[in-house]
Amino acid sequence: MDLSALLQFTPLGGTAQAEQRSLAAVVGQQLQAYRAGLSLLAPTAPGTRRPEISLTYRIWGMGHSPQPSPTLGSYGAIADWFQSEGVDGRLLILGEPGMGKTHTLVAVGEVLLQRARGPGGALPVLIDLSGWAGEGLEAWLLSYLWVEYRICRATAKGWLEEARLTLLLDGFDHLSPERQRALARELDLVLRSRPNQRVMLCCRRRLLEATGINLSAIGRGVEIAPLAAQQVKDFVVAHHNSQLWQTIKASKALQPLARFPLYLSLLVLMAGSEGPSGAGITGRAALMQRFLQPHLAAASAPDRRALNWLADQLAGRSRQFRLDHLQRLWLPDSQRLAYRLLVGLGLAALMAGMGGNLGLGLAIGLVFSQVDLETFPYLALSLATAPGRGLAPLLLVTGIPALVLALGLGGLGAALFSPFNRGLAALGWAGLTGATLGWGLGLLALGWGGLPGAIQGRQGPTQDRQLALGNTLGLVGVLAGIWALVLVLPPLLRGQPPLTLLPPERLRLLLASLFCAWLWLSFTLQYALVRGLLALGSRWPPLSQPLLQRLVTQRILRSVNGSYWFSHEEVRQGLRNQGDRPQGQPEED
Repeated sequence: MDLSALLQFTPLGGTAQAEQRSLAAVVGQQLQAYRAGLSLLAPTAPGTRRPEISLTYRIWGMGHSPQPSPTLGSYGAIADWFQSEGVDGRLLILGEPGMGKTHTLVAVGEVLLQRARGPGGALPVLIDLSGWAGEGLEAWLLSYLWVEYRICRATAKGWLEEARLTLLLDGFDHLSPERQRALARELDLVLRSRPNQRVMLCCRRRLLEATGINLSAIGRGVEIAPLAAQQVKDFVVAHHNSQLWQTIKASKALQPLARFPLYLSLLVLMAGSEGPSGAGITGRAALMQRFLQPHLAAASAPDRRALNWLADQLAGRSRQFRLDHLQRLWLPDSQRLAYRLLVGLGLAALMAGMGGNLGLGLAIGLVFSQVDLETFPYLALSLATAPGRGLAPLLLVTGIPALVLALGLGGLGAALFSPFNRGLAALGWAGLTGATLGWGLGLLALGWGGLPGAIQGRQGPTQDRQLALGNTLGLVGVLAGIWALVLVLPPLLRGQPPLTLLPPERLRLLLASLFCAWLWLSFTLQYALVRGLLALGSRWPPLSQPLLQRLVTQRILRSVNGSYWFSHEEVRQGLRNQGDRPQGQPEED
């Protein structure tokens, strides 16, 4: 049984109802922000509402009849059908790229969330599959629910087993064909072993037909119908651009494009800045290049390099970019060895400069430069929990074993060495060893399952780094306090000077050790080196938030709660295909 399961039986763990309420609040805020960020068009003024495209959905089923399919016209109707007998909470949302699958998934998720707030409801959670790398789907889901929502391992496992979550799966189309087939098999296994699990999956219908991917465990779906001419006209006129409607009507190239919500939004967006002309737009690729070209032409060479680098990086990994999650794996192979060397040398330099012991510093640097803290997300993100509920469990999980082992080993050392008049020193240094071991064991326990009661969402691009920095300072403070208890208090009780066991050179060494532990455990040192190496290779600027904000303003990126995404996968592909890579840009390894 992992630590998160044990803590659930203490007051620190909270109740299941409280955790469900916390998750409902986080999901509600996430879905609202996600839906607002999906539109390419400018935000509306306060108190006004942006015109939306009313989509039409055709009911789809495997082995469906050649008769015309009935249609659904609202998100509530889709939610009703999703929960109806025969569909039983398993549904595909089908459509070609740019048709509005993700928008539909999020909007239906909002309806399902309102219905699930009562007792026994299955809370919808948005799951982005683009980061799936081929591991077992259930294990990956447990990890994802921790990273995205801070649902500890024990709670997430229980909720999945009891089908208390509705999985809103997006990003399937982002995967390679091989991974799509593998994921389909994994999903089929999970759904067949858990008949009550509710799931909604976005997918391209043509992909299913062309590849033969079998999603038989999800037998029904809704397919988004292309926009009718009247829908196109209503949307364009609602944005006060009737001239664009005339341009679309007169162009055989624009008419089919305008039937896709993504491309129609692009046309409206560009018409607002450069007029309604459709000259030179012959298809999707030309439209995307027309959208990107002015922004790229106005951008500086470093900005273009950074944007191209980001487009390349998100091709083979999760499509969401989190600034504070940059880590060693974002570096090219040629820089990864340098990164490890710099981590080791950085720790050694701190120990030598502050603690006056280069040999110990080199040993510490050699060991800890080989440990990739980011590969232990339960530990790394336990340190990044909000202090309201997360800090007290963190301090207790590390402080209690540290105190117990400090007193136990310290007492044992004093008993063994008192006959040799070394009892005081043995008490202090054995106690310090026990405190350090207990503190480390507490951290290892956190790395197994995460903290219960720590459910939270993201609010800013550097949230995790800031929280980890503050929380780790608290943890190091606990260790320092227990060290002081066993090294300073015993001499005081014997009427000796408080620093009897701590001559200046030892005190410096201990303070340097605490400082290094703070920098390393909070990932501050490693993060600074990753950012520095990326900047040194002209891949990503050291001050990148202004660039990210400009890209969001230009609708190339969208920002959702401190995470950044390309406004659409077609935009990212357009950047990779546009061939505007400046001379001298370093190639990735």
